[in-house]
Amino acid sequence: LPDQPHGVVAQRFATAASYCAQRDGATFIVVRHGVVLAESYTSGNAETRWPIGMGTRTFMPLLAASMVEDRLLTLDEPVAATFTDWAADPVKSTISIRVLISGASGISFDRDGPHDLATAMTLQPRQTPGSQFSDDAAPYLLFAELAHRKLTARGREPDPARYLTTRTLLPIGCVPIGWARSSDGLVRLDDGAAVSARGWAQAGELIRRQGVWRAQQLASSNALSEALRGSFAEARAGFGLWLAGRGSGRDNFQIDTDLWRASSPAPMDFAMAAGQGGQRLYIAPTEGLVIVRQARSLTSSSWSDAQFLSLIWRDL
Repeated sequence: LPDQPHGVVAQRFATAASYCAQRDGATFIVVRHGVVLAESYTSGNAETRWPIGMGTRTFMPLLAASMVEDRLLTLDEPVAATFTDWAADPVKSTISIRVLISGASGISFDRDGPHDLATAMTLQPRQTPGSQFSDDAAPYLLFAELAHRKLTARGREPDPARYLTTRTLLPIGCVPIGWARSSDGLVRLDDGAAVSARGWAQAGELIRRQGVWRAQQLASSNALSEALRGSFAEARAGFGLWLAGRGSGRDNFQIDTDLWRASSPAPMDFAMAAGQGGQRLYIAPTEGLVIVRQARSLTSSSWSDAQFLSLIWRDL
């Protein structure tokens, strides 16, 4: 935000908090350079954990960046180096971890078929890897399994959620609970975490700081930098995050947002994690801002990202 008199900024945040509350809001918090500027709770308190639906995808880039920092993987290595049965497949053998977690692997579930790991492992890419983006749960399950296998092979905590929590989230004060898991116990990185507003804001702050926390490089700065970049396949999608870029083609996305309308006030380096019902984490690196908004349920309606953000960036 441009420099403004304190009263103007406070009133702006109060108006934004009111907009949240009127739409089944539970939490609203604004953090700038690690300092809480505004905080409001219409239900629960700062430590109450709320389901964030597909906002759970925030934690995939943090898991990837933590593993890169620990030299457990690289973004450009083939997935087939871990899923060795993919090595003989002329198409799947070309998929890198970067392409998988950017949503451009071409692998996606059938709408009416099973949505489990066993099915995901056997799916063939529908498009040439790297060419088209698909907003689908399959890559999140595949990456969780890839992380599990790599952690197990190196003698680390084998469960990706526990590894991420102990290694990265606890040190920053973010402890998501109630991870949704598939029938085989594998954590679902696409949907189902519950986290407090402050905890989610801390996760966003670590992404904004490119992995640095209290002068320690907790997670790979390169991986988190890549998470905030779009791909050739979709300029508006990073690693589990939505970006303020301009895309092309159909918006075949699961999330309902008006972020990309022509008059959207979002800064160009803006990123967003979005769950059903208006669960939101906003990250604006050049402004040093992280904003969290949570609703009481995943079925709330009438949430407008553009309208909410215009209350924050009213002069843009």
